[in-house]
Amino acid sequence: MRDATQDQPVAVSMPASESASAGGAPSDRRLPRRLLMELLVVVILVIPICVYEFAVDPVRRGFFCDDESISYPFHDNTVTPVMLGLIVGLLPAVVFVVVEYVSHLRAGDISATVELLGWRVSTWYVELARQSTYFCFGLLLTFDATEVGKYTIGRLRPHFLAVCQPQLSDGSLCSDPVNLHRYVENYECVGEGFTVEDVRQGRLSFPSGHSSLAFYAMVYVALYLQRKITWRGSKLSRHFVQFALVMVAWYTALSRVMDHWHHWSDVLSGSLLGVAGALITARFIARMFDEGVDSILTRGLRRENTAATLQEEVCPTTPPPYSANSSFNEDQYCSKV
Repeated sequence: MRDATQDQPVAVSMPASESASAGGAPSDRRLPRRLLMELLVVVILVIPICVYEFAVDPVRRGFFCDDESISYPFHDNTVTPVMLGLIVGLLPAVVFVVVEYVSHLRAGDISATVELLGWRVSTWYVELARQSTYFCFGLLLTFDATEVGKYTIGRLRPHFLAVCQPQLSDGSLCSDPVNLHRYVENYECVGEGFTVEDVRQGRLSFPSGHSSLAFYAMVYVALYLQRKITWRGSKLSRHFVQFALVMVAWYTALSRVMDHWHHWSDVLSGSLLGVAGALITARFIARMFDEGVDSILTRGLRRENTAATLQEEVCPTTPPPYSANSSFNEDQYCSKV
């Protein structure tokens, strides 16, 4: 029988000094180029957002004067843009800082450093920057997709008639009986009591930006917590925090319908867009959940010494029943069973 130890893989590791000398110098030379390339990608993603917000007008769509879906009164935002910025930016940043610091502190390497561009930087700073970069990249992708939808579709908000106060090309108004059931394409917005920006925003209903950004940020942070932390004291604490984060996004989305800033389909589409962006970023960009799959693919399943396992089940002095040596009697055969 072949020796069982021949079936077990042998791992050969290179000393740290040799591996560093072998790959350290080229990686150090490539790092500035890589950082510059990633910065260029971020700038490219920011450019469409700036162009849409400051240089492009949304598609001008017609409407029916008696369309009840765009005849709601105007209300201020329950979740203001500043509040949305805190939800999407500040809250994830706080979570990333706390989780990375505590994780490295519990691992005992909070004081470990690494050389980066000639500077000695703490390893937890590097990991924090890496996670923040992944999050911001996915956020920009979601923001770009939302802006493309808004300015391409140009769907009218539920409070469009209240804000625009359209005056038709013949000088009549939508409130005039003659214009009942009339489809209007040539009109001008009087907008009395509202700014030009308010009227412009009235054509940016689909999809909901609040919903897409809030759901992206909260779902991504929930997945991040699932990957990064384990609380030994309670099995439900982490899931409670994840639920609370998702509820923040859910309330943000509901407020858009409640305030008559979006139709329900706008909120649904924006929410799905944000969730999809979070899942794609976490799975394929940040690669949060590849460790288990990669370990199986690279190291394979554990190989068991079947001969030794069978010999443990049977008395050491007794050959296995399948052995060619059958010179033993029934009294010598014993097992743990």
